[in-house]
Parts: sequence; structure tokens; C-alpha cells
Amino acid sequence: MKAQPERTCIACRRKGKKGELVRITDSPAGVIIDYTEKLPGRGAYICPEKECIEKLLKPGGGAALSRALKRNVAPPAGEAFYEELSAKIKRKVSALLGMARKAGLLEYGFDAALGAARKASGGVIVVSDDLAENSRRRLLEKISGDVSLIYNFSDKEALGAVVGAPEPVGIIYVKPSELSRSLASELSLLSKVSRG
Repeated sequence: MKAQPERTCIACRRKGKKGELVRITDSPAGVIIDYTEKLPGRGAYICPEKECIEKLLKPGGGAALSRALKRNVAPPAGEAFYEELSAKIKRKVSALLGMARKAGLLEYGFDAALGAARKASGGVIVVSDDLAENSRRRLLEKISGDVSLIYNFSDKEALGAVVGAPEPVGIIYVKPSELSRSLASELSLLSKVSRG
């Protein structure tokens, strides 16, 4: 695997791999999040931690961003920044779930997901936000292994659509793989930047 270049967070000055930090760039419409890191031009990087994001968003926080972008820019609007970042992470999570389905690494539905988790532990369990409390409790009782790999994401209707199921889906299991590791990373990031 190719080593990723290091970047420095403009808020806390911590160094991290390029993929661990969030890229921000300037556009004619203003400062935007370049989550896929594909937009042209100079970029600035920030840790996806609330402390660093809040430091960037507070009055005067735009100075570090202006220095990094080498032009005078206003800091992004607080709530809009969180909404944009969350939306981009959710799109990536949906794409990863779709890729896992196409690669045959995904099982959905209570029994199928639980059976796959028992056969190949170490993957990621995704449960819908609107999963019934009784189903959530049953899952926790029956699962053996690392419960830190259980994440909430979206609702049953959206999960069903993402995995191409004909009905709503409350539980998904993604077998251990590079995809499941990427998925866990994105879902963990989403929980960090969640305003709820």
C-alpha cells in the first residue's frame, strides 16, 4: 500500500496522514470542504475533531485558514460546515456499502447479518437509526466479539435502497476487509462530527 503524504492541521498543528485530515479549499462560492481531495488549487487541512473544527469556526479562526490558502478568506459558517461535512461523509458511507454489496462482502437482515458476523468476526455491523429497541437488544445479546464495531447510520428505507434490497433494512454486516475498515473509519468520523 502506497504511503500517504503527511499534512498539518491548521487548528492544532498536529501532523497526520492526508486521508486522516479533512481538506478545505477556496472556490468562487467561498470556502468548501474537498472531502474527495480532487478539487484543484491550494488546500488547508483540519483534524476531524470537534475541538479543531470549533477553533476554525470561531471569530478569528479564519486567520489560520487565510494563511494556509495564501489569500484572505472568511471562515466557513458553523452549522453549514457541520452539515456539509456530515453530508459528504454520509455519501461516502453509502458508496462504501454499495461497493461491499457488489463485492459480496455484505449481508443484511437480522438472521443473515448475525450469521455472517458469527462466521467471519471482525467486520462492521451497521444498524439503522430507527431499528426497534427490542431488535437492538437482541443483537447485542447474540453478538460475540467487538461491539465497538457496531454503528448507527441512516434509516431502514435508506439502508434498504443503498444495498439494493426490495424492503427496508435494519441491520447490515460487512465482512472483514479493506472496505469494512474504511467503512468503520467513515462511520467513526461521522459520529465525531455529529451535532446531535
